[in-house]
Amino acid sequence: MRYHFVNQEMKEFSLDVELTPGVLEFTHEGKKSQLWVKKLAGKNYYSFDQVKWKKLPSLGVNEVLVSNSEVYKVYRGFKPSGLNKGGAGALITQMPGKVVKLMKKIGDKVVKGETVLILEAMKMENEIKSGADGVVKSINVKEGQALDSGFLMVEIEEV
Repeated sequence: MRYHFVNQEMKEFSLDVELTPGVLEFTHEGKKSQLWVKKLAGKNYYSFDQVKWKKLPSLGVNEVLVSNSEVYKVYRGFKPSGLNKGGAGALITQMPGKVVKLMKKIGDKVVKGETVLILEAMKMENEIKSGADGVVKSINVKEGQALDSGFLMVEIEEV
């Protein structure tokens, strides 16, 4: 599985990850590495050499990873186009709002300009439209859900 990490300055990197029991193998910039993972007292720890171990932050879908020095948004599978700009492959909230209605489901084909969902923001209902022709790859919201700005609502894989 490919993971894309993007920080606030739009610096980004990708990892191709394969998980085998106890060992995480990943490829970054063509270099293969191994990361050992173990669970102790309900917490996950990692090591590159099985000598020095550090606590591993938990990570779910569409989450943020915080390291000691930087904050990264994490995207699983593919990197949406137009990150934080509401581009074609990613429908991202520009301000806090509430999902009123989902017009599409995963796997549906969409054309550029077609309404994908309705978002209520500032007491107005806004039609959130696809920025490109494609297929709905993931829907990360539910009807009635309140959202902060910058939330990735829908990913569209361009065709």
